[in-house]
Amino acid sequence: MSISQAWQLETFGGLTSHQLELLYEPILLEVALKEVGTLPTYPYESQSTEKYKAEMLDLKAFQFYVNKMAQICDNERGGDTISALAILQGSVGPNYVFGSNSKDAKDLKRTQDFVQALLDLVGKNPEGLQTSALGKRVLWFILSFNISRLKEYLKLLQKAVQECLESCKRRNEDETSEPFQSLLYLAAKCNFKLDISESNTEDKSISDCETLIKAITNLEHAGIDAMISQRAKDGEITRSEPWCKLRHFLGRWLSYRKAALGIVAVSERWPELFLDFEITMVPSGSRIPNPILRSDLSSAIILQHIVAEEQSQDSQLLQAADDLKQMGIDDIISAAHLSRKFRPLLHAEVLVYEYLLRNEQTALECYWNRWNYIGGSKPTCRLCHYYFEALEGDKPSVRSSHNNLYRNWRLPDCHEGSLSTVRDELLSRLARRLRADASGGLEGLINVALPYSAMSSLII
Repeated sequence: MSISQAWQLETFGGLTSHQLELLYEPILLEVALKEVGTLPTYPYESQSTEKYKAEMLDLKAFQFYVNKMAQICDNERGGDTISALAILQGSVGPNYVFGSNSKDAKDLKRTQDFVQALLDLVGKNPEGLQTSALGKRVLWFILSFNISRLKEYLKLLQKAVQECLESCKRRNEDETSEPFQSLLYLAAKCNFKLDISESNTEDKSISDCETLIKAITNLEHAGIDAMISQRAKDGEITRSEPWCKLRHFLGRWLSYRKAALGIVAVSERWPELFLDFEITMVPSGSRIPNPILRSDLSSAIILQHIVAEEQSQDSQLLQAADDLKQMGIDDIISAAHLSRKFRPLLHAEVLVYEYLLRNEQTALECYWNRWNYIGGSKPTCRLCHYYFEALEGDKPSVRSSHNNLYRNWRLPDCHEGSLSTVRDELLSRLARRLRADASGGLEGLINVALPYSAMSSLII
């Protein structure tokens, strides 16, 4: 092996240049296709709408709890603090194993301290609070830790409310109508600033947040959420977009109340989850450099590689390259090669699983109550979903996927011979699915976005 080959293997977590092509070229092509050929999409809603119910089956209630614990640790917008959690059977009680996309040692320690204090508060309940009062205390504790994210949510909710008011005016709705009045009510409740610079201003800010959440809860009980959802489904995108945003950010705020109440309810169902516990914070993985090594990479080259790997005899796929270039696909691919933001990282769910694998803790009996589940603060992305599906042997279940594709995703480091072989086989299975997705995305673009182009006659 040459020095340059050894350097490349070390730099890219053990992946060869061919493996980088297999993994990232189909991803780039599909991301580019979506950028030029699809309508806007809106965030997955399941996390907002799900709430704890006493009649939940045990496993579902446990998964709800794990997801909520991960969510409240995801305290910044932007993706770096996205978190995953597995609960193992520790030496005495449960062992909470947390991982995040990209938290440094200081943030991991702060998160660990938060989890420690929260579990102690709920498990020991030192003031002997009743359930409702304890739920409020837990909510305040969660809101305080998530204040940075809440600042963004407040701005976005204020903007969404104003856009929906404008939408009502364009519909010529009477200001006394229920939708109009509900929006004015919301506008008044979210008209405050978040300031935690001093203890007295922090208490006021958290109190204002709680008041807003109560207002959103009241609207939900009044059935206003059904009206918002109906308008969000309007076939006219310019009419529905403001309501989609409003629905999403109302759900974000409400999710904190559901988390607080759910955590307290779970403590009554399984008190042992809050006693004699351990907390393990897995250090975040390192990013790899931009994996696109060819400066001349184009859609034509990617399609050639897809055809070669699939051993396809159909030349029609290659004929799409000229049309893709005219659509600007090649410009997007070139920009990705130069992008300093294209630095793939280890997603939290994979990070936690790889920690368990390294420590030989993937067997069913290693998990608390033998429930082998890795929860997350967000639904799993498509690549994480494919990764866990491709695993063999003892593998955990994970959150359902929102099917979003992110280019900043990487496999764990692997340089050992036997493990490297297993990883290579897993990569091949991933790449096969990604090639199929890219081809399907191209077909969809042809049939939907360009029905009158010459490409519409292609069958892929």
